[in-house]
Amino acid sequence: MGAFTRRETLVTAIGSAFALTAAATRADEPARLTFWTVRLNTPELTRALRGVLADFSRAHPGIEIRQEPVSGNLVYPKFLAAAQGQAMPDIAEAYTYHPLQFAAMGQMEKLDDIIDGWRADGTLANIINEYAYKKFLWQDHYWGVPYNLDIRAIYYRRDLLAAKNIAPPTNWDEFQAAAVALNDPAHGIFGLVFPAGDFHIAQHFYMMFMLQAGGSILDRDGNLVFGTAARDANVAALRYLTDFATKYRVTPPGIAAYNTDDPHTVFLQGRAAFAMGTGGLIGRIQNERPDLESQVGVLPVLQGPAARLTAGFYNPIFVWNGSKAKDAAKTFIRWLVAPGRLEPLYVATAGQLWPVLKTELANGRVQSNRLLNEAATGVIPYTVDFAYPGYGRPEMGVIDGEKMFAGPVNQVVAGRKTPEQAVDDAQAAMAKLFS
Repeated sequence: MGAFTRRETLVTAIGSAFALTAAATRADEPARLTFWTVRLNTPELTRALRGVLADFSRAHPGIEIRQEPVSGNLVYPKFLAAAQGQAMPDIAEAYTYHPLQFAAMGQMEKLDDIIDGWRADGTLANIINEYAYKKFLWQDHYWGVPYNLDIRAIYYRRDLLAAKNIAPPTNWDEFQAAAVALNDPAHGIFGLVFPAGDFHIAQHFYMMFMLQAGGSILDRDGNLVFGTAARDANVAALRYLTDFATKYRVTPPGIAAYNTDDPHTVFLQGRAAFAMGTGGLIGRIQNERPDLESQVGVLPVLQGPAARLTAGFYNPIFVWNGSKAKDAAKTFIRWLVAPGRLEPLYVATAGQLWPVLKTELANGRVQSNRLLNEAATGVIPYTVDFAYPGYGRPEMGVIDGEKMFAGPVNQVVAGRKTPEQAVDDAQAAMAKLFS
């Protein structure tokens, strides 16, 4: 991601070149679209997506679409190389702030017409949270549109709480007390497991507690306040999170090296009372430990000192301005986000992906599955974007991509810095992007 900041001089000319060389597709020929996917490339999602694309082709015989997977680790270098070589796809779905980064490089097609159409037909009113689409508003234009949600949640063992007559916690004090009370290393049970390695996932849960403490990275006007106006709240959140490891010692000793799957595995092994995980843990519980499912709950978002919020990813789909079939690309996006289109993906990997439309959370699949329903009612309504309370800025892609607020979690858990030092150092690094 950091390549973005070092290559700002690359780019304005590239986008202009695409615009000048784009040619209209002949009316008697099909429009041909290349669709790059980043987050839909597991075997289960690939099979489901193949069926979705086949449905689109049957409904739109004049549009041919070819899906090409892109490794998540290669997103930025592949996209940059494609820009340099004038070999961009027509459409892509990728990580949360990519369309804004590429818009700042002059590569993105404005999608104001899609947002305007959604406003007119009621789709915007049906979107779960306004930040789902406003995050893509930059310089008075929308450069991406949301098509699915990736949540972060806290899971708990209902049986372990019940055995000690502890109600599911609802706020910081109760959560801390419960994790401490349920820590039982003599029987191989940790009070809490979470990822504290120097990986992206560590900052996702830190952001959850930042929001609850009243902290943020940006203010409402998009100014950086991580280590200034929001410093006290962000320090408090970092201390609260890391105290579970450094002060109360209710976590596995190796969490300073844990990435996304490690807390999932510990929880699936029955070795933790609480675990911080992605929505995909629901599917893993159902597939790998169906015997444990009845004993697991999804904890409603905690009330913090200042707010009841959590962080998540309203993921984008977007169009390159050099596409020769931009109208067809927008037709595909409108079709894809319509209610029911992505249901096969949600079925294929329970909990991993979520709709962005309220009406789709009310369907039978969600309501009949207790864990999905608990996430839909107790987590999703409180999920906002990383830029909250501001809207998107291209710099947020670098902040997220270079793990600028994952470092503080790892540094404090590993004993290298105090929460104050970690926040101040992260602020200094972020400030370079805004200067």
